[in-house]
Amino acid sequence: MKFKIQFLLGLLILLTFSCNNDDDSNGNEALFFWNQTQCADPWNTGQNSSNAETENAVKEYFENKNITVINLNFDKNSPLATDCEACGCGTGQRIIVEVDNNDISKMEELEFYQ
Repeated sequence: MKFKIQFLLGLLILLTFSCNNDDDSNGNEALFFWNQTQCADPWNTGQNSSNAETENAVKEYFENKNITVINLNFDKNSPLATDCEACGCGTGQRIIVEVDNNDISKMEELEFYQ
């Protein structure tokens, strides 16, 4: 009987902590994605540019569009074909941009997707 009580108490504690929300965001941000191309991106970077160069170019691009970038990252989840050399072909890299919710419509106009 004592084992059952200890087990249930442990399970209750585990469930309490596992349901804790560690999200530090204030809910006013939105994530958008861009599939990087070999050389057809509007900020004029591509496969031969470093991530740092691309990040600076993207931030400058958004600054000119009056969009504030909260965070910018890269991943390798782009669905664009990478087995071709055309300018519109993908690099395999996706640009992830976090912006304020007030900029959602601007991001959609610029053809970023959520």
